[in-house]
Amino acid sequence: MQKRRVSLWTLVLLVIGSLALHVWTISTLFQVRSTASQQLSQLQTALDEARREPLVYQVPINQTVPIKLDVPINQSLNIPINTSVKIKDTIDLPVDTGFGSLTIPVPIDVTIPVSTNVPISFNQTVAISTSVAVDLNVPITIDLNQAPFNSYLDRLQKALADVAEQLK
Repeated sequence: MQKRRVSLWTLVLLVIGSLALHVWTISTLFQVRSTASQQLSQLQTALDEARREPLVYQVPINQTVPIKLDVPINQSLNIPINTSVKIKDTIDLPVDTGFGSLTIPVPIDVTIPVSTNVPISFNQTVAISTSVAVDLNVPITIDLNQAPFNSYLDRLQKALADVAEQLK
């Protein structure tokens, strides 16, 4: 009989211990559920704020860009020339008189106006081969409330709302 009593008390203690462990487990699960619900609420608030604020980032670019190209140049242009050319000189003019040859100095003092257009055609290919160092910061602004990000955020918001509803 005493063996039964010890077994019964042992069984009662084990049942009470099991119940206490179950109460503690359920209490902890409720606390985890409450914490998860709070975290989901904070995440939804942060997601709403992220939609309102654009994402701004500076992308540093520091590299050398090689450039190799042929540039065809086919250009025609007219160059106007408007000037006067002054000639002041003496020319010795030989004259045969029948009695002999005679040289007569002839002075020339004249101004000749020149008015013309000179056409110049330039048809050539210029080869360019160089490297250009690029060192700059490119500002990038991403509006998360515009496509394609807004559809991703809508799905995320719906999934968060579904999980929050399941936790209630």
